[in-house]
Amino acid sequence: MRASSLLLLLALLPPALAGAGEAAVPENGDKPEMSTPGGSGATAPASSAALGPSLTAAPSNAAITPELQAALANLPNLPIFAKSRSALDVIDAETGARVYSYGDDARLLPASTMKLVTSSVALRELGPSYRFPTWVKHDGDLGADGVLQGNLYVIGQGDPTMVVERMWRMVADIKARGVSEIQGDLVFDDSYTQDSVWVPGWNKPEDLEDGSSYYSALGALSLNYNIATINIRPGPEVGGAALAAFDTPSDVLVLDNQLTTGRDRSKYWVKVERTLDEKDGKVATYKLTGNVPADHEPDQVYRTLADPTGNYLSVFRDMVKANGIKLKGKARVGAAPVDSTLVLKVESDRLVEILMDMNKQSNNFMAEQVLRAVGAEKLGLPGSTEKGVKVMNDYMTSLGVPSERYKFVNGSGLSREATMSPSAMDAVLMDMWNDVDRGPEFLATLAVGGRDGTLWHRFREDGMEGRVRAKTGSLNGVFCLSGYVRAVDGRNYAFSFFVNDIDGNTVRARAAHDELVRALAGVNGNLAEAGDGGGD
Repeated sequence: MRASSLLLLLALLPPALAGAGEAAVPENGDKPEMSTPGGSGATAPASSAALGPSLTAAPSNAAITPELQAALANLPNLPIFAKSRSALDVIDAETGARVYSYGDDARLLPASTMKLVTSSVALRELGPSYRFPTWVKHDGDLGADGVLQGNLYVIGQGDPTMVVERMWRMVADIKARGVSEIQGDLVFDDSYTQDSVWVPGWNKPEDLEDGSSYYSALGALSLNYNIATINIRPGPEVGGAALAAFDTPSDVLVLDNQLTTGRDRSKYWVKVERTLDEKDGKVATYKLTGNVPADHEPDQVYRTLADPTGNYLSVFRDMVKANGIKLKGKARVGAAPVDSTLVLKVESDRLVEILMDMNKQSNNFMAEQVLRAVGAEKLGLPGSTEKGVKVMNDYMTSLGVPSERYKFVNGSGLSREATMSPSAMDAVLMDMWNDVDRGPEFLATLAVGGRDGTLWHRFREDGMEGRVRAKTGSLNGVFCLSGYVRAVDGRNYAFSFFVNDIDGNTVRARAAHDELVRALAGVNGNLAEAGDGGGD
């Protein structure tokens, strides 16, 4: 792809859709697995042969201005390099030559930058226009009077965008297709994926107990990102109970409201304790304690639920009844016969639009649902994270990246076990950069500096807005950034900058990221000295 075409593309790509945000995870994890010691060995430029066949034909030298060379040479003097494990890699996107590297290409925790690999694999294997389908079918006869002499089946394929508004439309369309009474059962088929509902590679006790919203359960039949939303507002009397209710009630959600209404301007605080049913771990009880001032605006809290299929079943069944469709049998989980008759097919938005939400807002749930679909469509049913990871490994092999430079565990990067070297990530970035068919869509999914996503509040100063498209990644002690920079002289760069083992907050790591991006862009200023901002 010519540089001029890519410059035009970067100028014209559309803004992001909204989505669920990335969480900085307060957790004391193990040290990351390392292939070589980090924190030393800056080179500029270096050979690109290590990146494999996709880049070995590129020249090993790149045009570097004296200003850029000086800025890169000064980068390791920033405080964060002495107080963390850091590794970075910069590639001239037009020539494929390595411009700069630091940290011996060490394998570090990439956090949510892992979603770049998931996105690349999904675009390759599923295609930008892939849509997640949900099928509604029946057995038995459907009479002209609307009475179905059989079962109605709802078959999920992991649609990560299904919300109550779309489900209501789906149920209304079932009735519009002539179904007014179901003599048999309402059956929910979630066999498209068969895996744990929890994200592999993440076993933080607090998340398992409390259900943090960035740690959503997974399933072929999922609704509202598998998040329970609880609406909270003050009650009518000071000293009395505050009001709380689920936004979307279901059989697998129980509310224990012990909130009180406080005086005007008293301190607002809410604590949520989630406990799972001791027998099967599917019904979740949410105990609310705290104070809601009488003059406080309505608020919402979010916690993950434990039984995606049970939640989907309960809400769908209630909508069926609310739409006037009579159900004579029961709602249950089961398999749909292969010869059942189609009533309705509901589809998600296109994959590229889902990836926009996923990357710009760092949505872990979407990343994991997408990866399981990749596993199912590429390696056969049932889909699983393990199959998706195998496809990711095969993809890296196709790029010529040695297996010792990465270890994949899941699709979101929510793991203390997953590791990756900066050059391995840059190989992915370069593959997408040079892919005429999928590259434009991949670029469109990234957050744009100063404009949207997790970068909307960064790179807003004069000359920087819109020059960087990248993916952020953060866990406790981890701060990463990978993407592309368009320089004022028209040159384009791919870069990956991983910082691990941060002692304290992420301000200095973020400042170092910003300094690298500013240097590559050729925009004057020293953000490292300014030290603005905090974590994503």
